[in-house]
Amino acid sequence: MGLLDNLLDAFLKATDPRPRYTEGRCLLYKNSVGGCDRCYQACPKGAVRLEGWRVELDEVLCTGCGLCTGVCPGVALEYPLGAIQEALIRGKGQLRCSKAEGKGEEVLCLGRLTPGLLAEAGSRFGKLVLARGDCAGCKVGGPGVPEHLARMAEEARRYFPDLEVEVVEGALPGEPVGRRELFRALLGSARRTAAEVLPELPLPQEPEEKGLPAELRLRRAAARRAEGVRWPKVRVEEGCTLCPVCTNVCPTEALRREREGEEYVLYLKVEACTGCGACVESCPPQVMRLEEASKEEVLQELPLFRGRPPWYDL
Repeated sequence: MGLLDNLLDAFLKATDPRPRYTEGRCLLYKNSVGGCDRCYQACPKGAVRLEGWRVELDEVLCTGCGLCTGVCPGVALEYPLGAIQEALIRGKGQLRCSKAEGKGEEVLCLGRLTPGLLAEAGSRFGKLVLARGDCAGCKVGGPGVPEHLARMAEEARRYFPDLEVEVVEGALPGEPVGRRELFRALLGSARRTAAEVLPELPLPQEPEEKGLPAELRLRRAAARRAEGVRWPKVRVEEGCTLCPVCTNVCPTEALRREREGEEYVLYLKVEACTGCGACVESCPPQVMRLEEASKEEVLQELPLFRGRPPWYDL
């Protein structure tokens, strides 16, 4: 491959607006009972296709709004979150979308704010203020963004119950627009017009803790600062056969099964549980239930069931 081909390939990768897809964390790929089509339902541009037990994202139709990433129960769709977290920190809990005029820290679309980002920022700064432009006429996220944000905030309160989010239309409060800011706004308007044709560059990749996506690390950080949490966890009732189905369908490897002597033990790593319900829906004897974990349990690995399975002597 020549230099020109390498440059072209690098350019195409840099301008790809699509989020990263990890098929091993996709409930469709995991063959969870009931499957999952939340990303398909959330996408305002029809860029998501569900084909061959996996998710396909159309790079032409995708605008990079991020609405699919927040609703994915297995965190299979994600943008690197470090740069957005830094923007929230620099803005001290204030952030605007690329269509909101004025100054302040900016993200392409507020649809990229996940429950983990909101919970972690709320645990640092208290009230969050998010400024949006005219979502109804926006070519990036569309009219569904405000409702989506409300759902993300409600989910974030599982990890930081005291979270308060205010969404305003227009400029961030307390940010007057002088002549310098007006000039910047005009430049920003030109830049955003170009972004509609050529979406923003993807955020730089950040190193990940093995087995725990960045989104869950943000939720964990928020939970550590909270007085109490409503983190999801699994309960197993009598009748468990200790088959491997729940561990096979779990998208984040929160469940694992270990043999200890003549017994098998099913463990749950609580901080890795998203409450997706794949194990509950797929459990053959239907003995798994979702409930809430205490703050003390979040960093623990809990034994859920222990016993000698009926198929042990087979």
